[in-house]
Amino acid sequence: MDPTPNQQRQLENLGLTPTKPDQIPSKINLIPLFSISGITLLSLGGLILLKTKNSSSITPPSNFPSQESLPSPTQVPKSIQHYLLASQQYFTQALDSQASKSDNQTIINYLNQSIIAASDAIKTSPSDYRGYEQRGRIYLSLLDTQPQLIAAAISDYQQAQNLNQNSPDLTRQLASLYAKKGDLQNTLAYLSATVSLEPTKAQNFYDLARIQQQAGFLPDALATYNRLLPLISDSAQKLQVETEKKTLEKIVAQNDFTSPSTPTSAPQPSIITEGNLLQASMISSLIIAAPEISQNISLKNQTDSNSLSGTGTIPSGQKQVVIQNSQLTPSSQVYLTVLTGGKNQSLELLSKSLDSFSAGFLSPLSEDVTFKWWIVNP
Repeated sequence: MDPTPNQQRQLENLGLTPTKPDQIPSKINLIPLFSISGITLLSLGGLILLKTKNSSSITPPSNFPSQESLPSPTQVPKSIQHYLLASQQYFTQALDSQASKSDNQTIINYLNQSIIAASDAIKTSPSDYRGYEQRGRIYLSLLDTQPQLIAAAISDYQQAQNLNQNSPDLTRQLASLYAKKGDLQNTLAYLSATVSLEPTKAQNFYDLARIQQQAGFLPDALATYNRLLPLISDSAQKLQVETEKKTLEKIVAQNDFTSPSTPTSAPQPSIITEGNLLQASMISSLIIAAPEISQNISLKNQTDSNSLSGTGTIPSGQKQVVIQNSQLTPSSQVYLTVLTGGKNQSLELLSKSLDSFSAGFLSPLSEDVTFKWWIVNP
């Protein structure tokens, strides 16, 4: 039986029938039962439906969730991979904008979006180191022109390393950051940790031994050289390290070193979930650099003029060079060893004062001579 026009309208109001009558399945049995005070009962294939006269939809039960409380597709939680990818994409856009010489406000906007996405990654998965590392890399890329961000970079890398303690890349990056800050103790601590995690990479030992010597930790530097030598394949480099090692052995044997050993403990990280967004005041000097792992770690503000070890060069045709140094005292001992040039010649300490010493030969040589020097203060 085909439904009457009135019945078809009722079904359409219920959303139970197509708009075209010829599309109604022939097997649907629609039987009006009765009507009381504006309420119509219909039977559709054995199912009793209740429809009020003045309503266009079925009223849900009072305990049924409202439409506003139901999650929409856009409210589905996103994974950390989503935020990490978004952060990297925004960072790449910032680099591209810098390369195309876009205005700095556009670059800052992209960088801030990258920081926000990395912060969302941290909030989504606070026990995953990758969110902290990603945000730390963004800050690291800006340090050349925004050095005030070093604290934020260190905080993020510390937390990343705390969550992933077997990563030599993280400990080495922390050593580099602390070296930029001029923090000797933490630079040595994280370099020592890097050597322990990656004991076959010569560069880690080179950097550690050099900074140990600059700081006056000569017995520790000697131990580092002993571990470094088996890793060197280049004959010239190996000869240079062996030469320095022999001098260090002599210095250590002749002096009583009471200075503390290389620090090995690092500070605990502070957990920061909200990122430091960039301000408009940074526009005039903002430059993004590639946030790669430092290839050569050098302690900020530590030079030949204020460290306890360094190198010098006597140019061809000259017989001496003067090294200015604030660490010299009346009782300081200065040790010298030739690294390159000056074969069969004896390099001597020619003079010493409270703020400098001179090293050289009795007569000029026809080649450049590089040498290593150490100051030992009793």
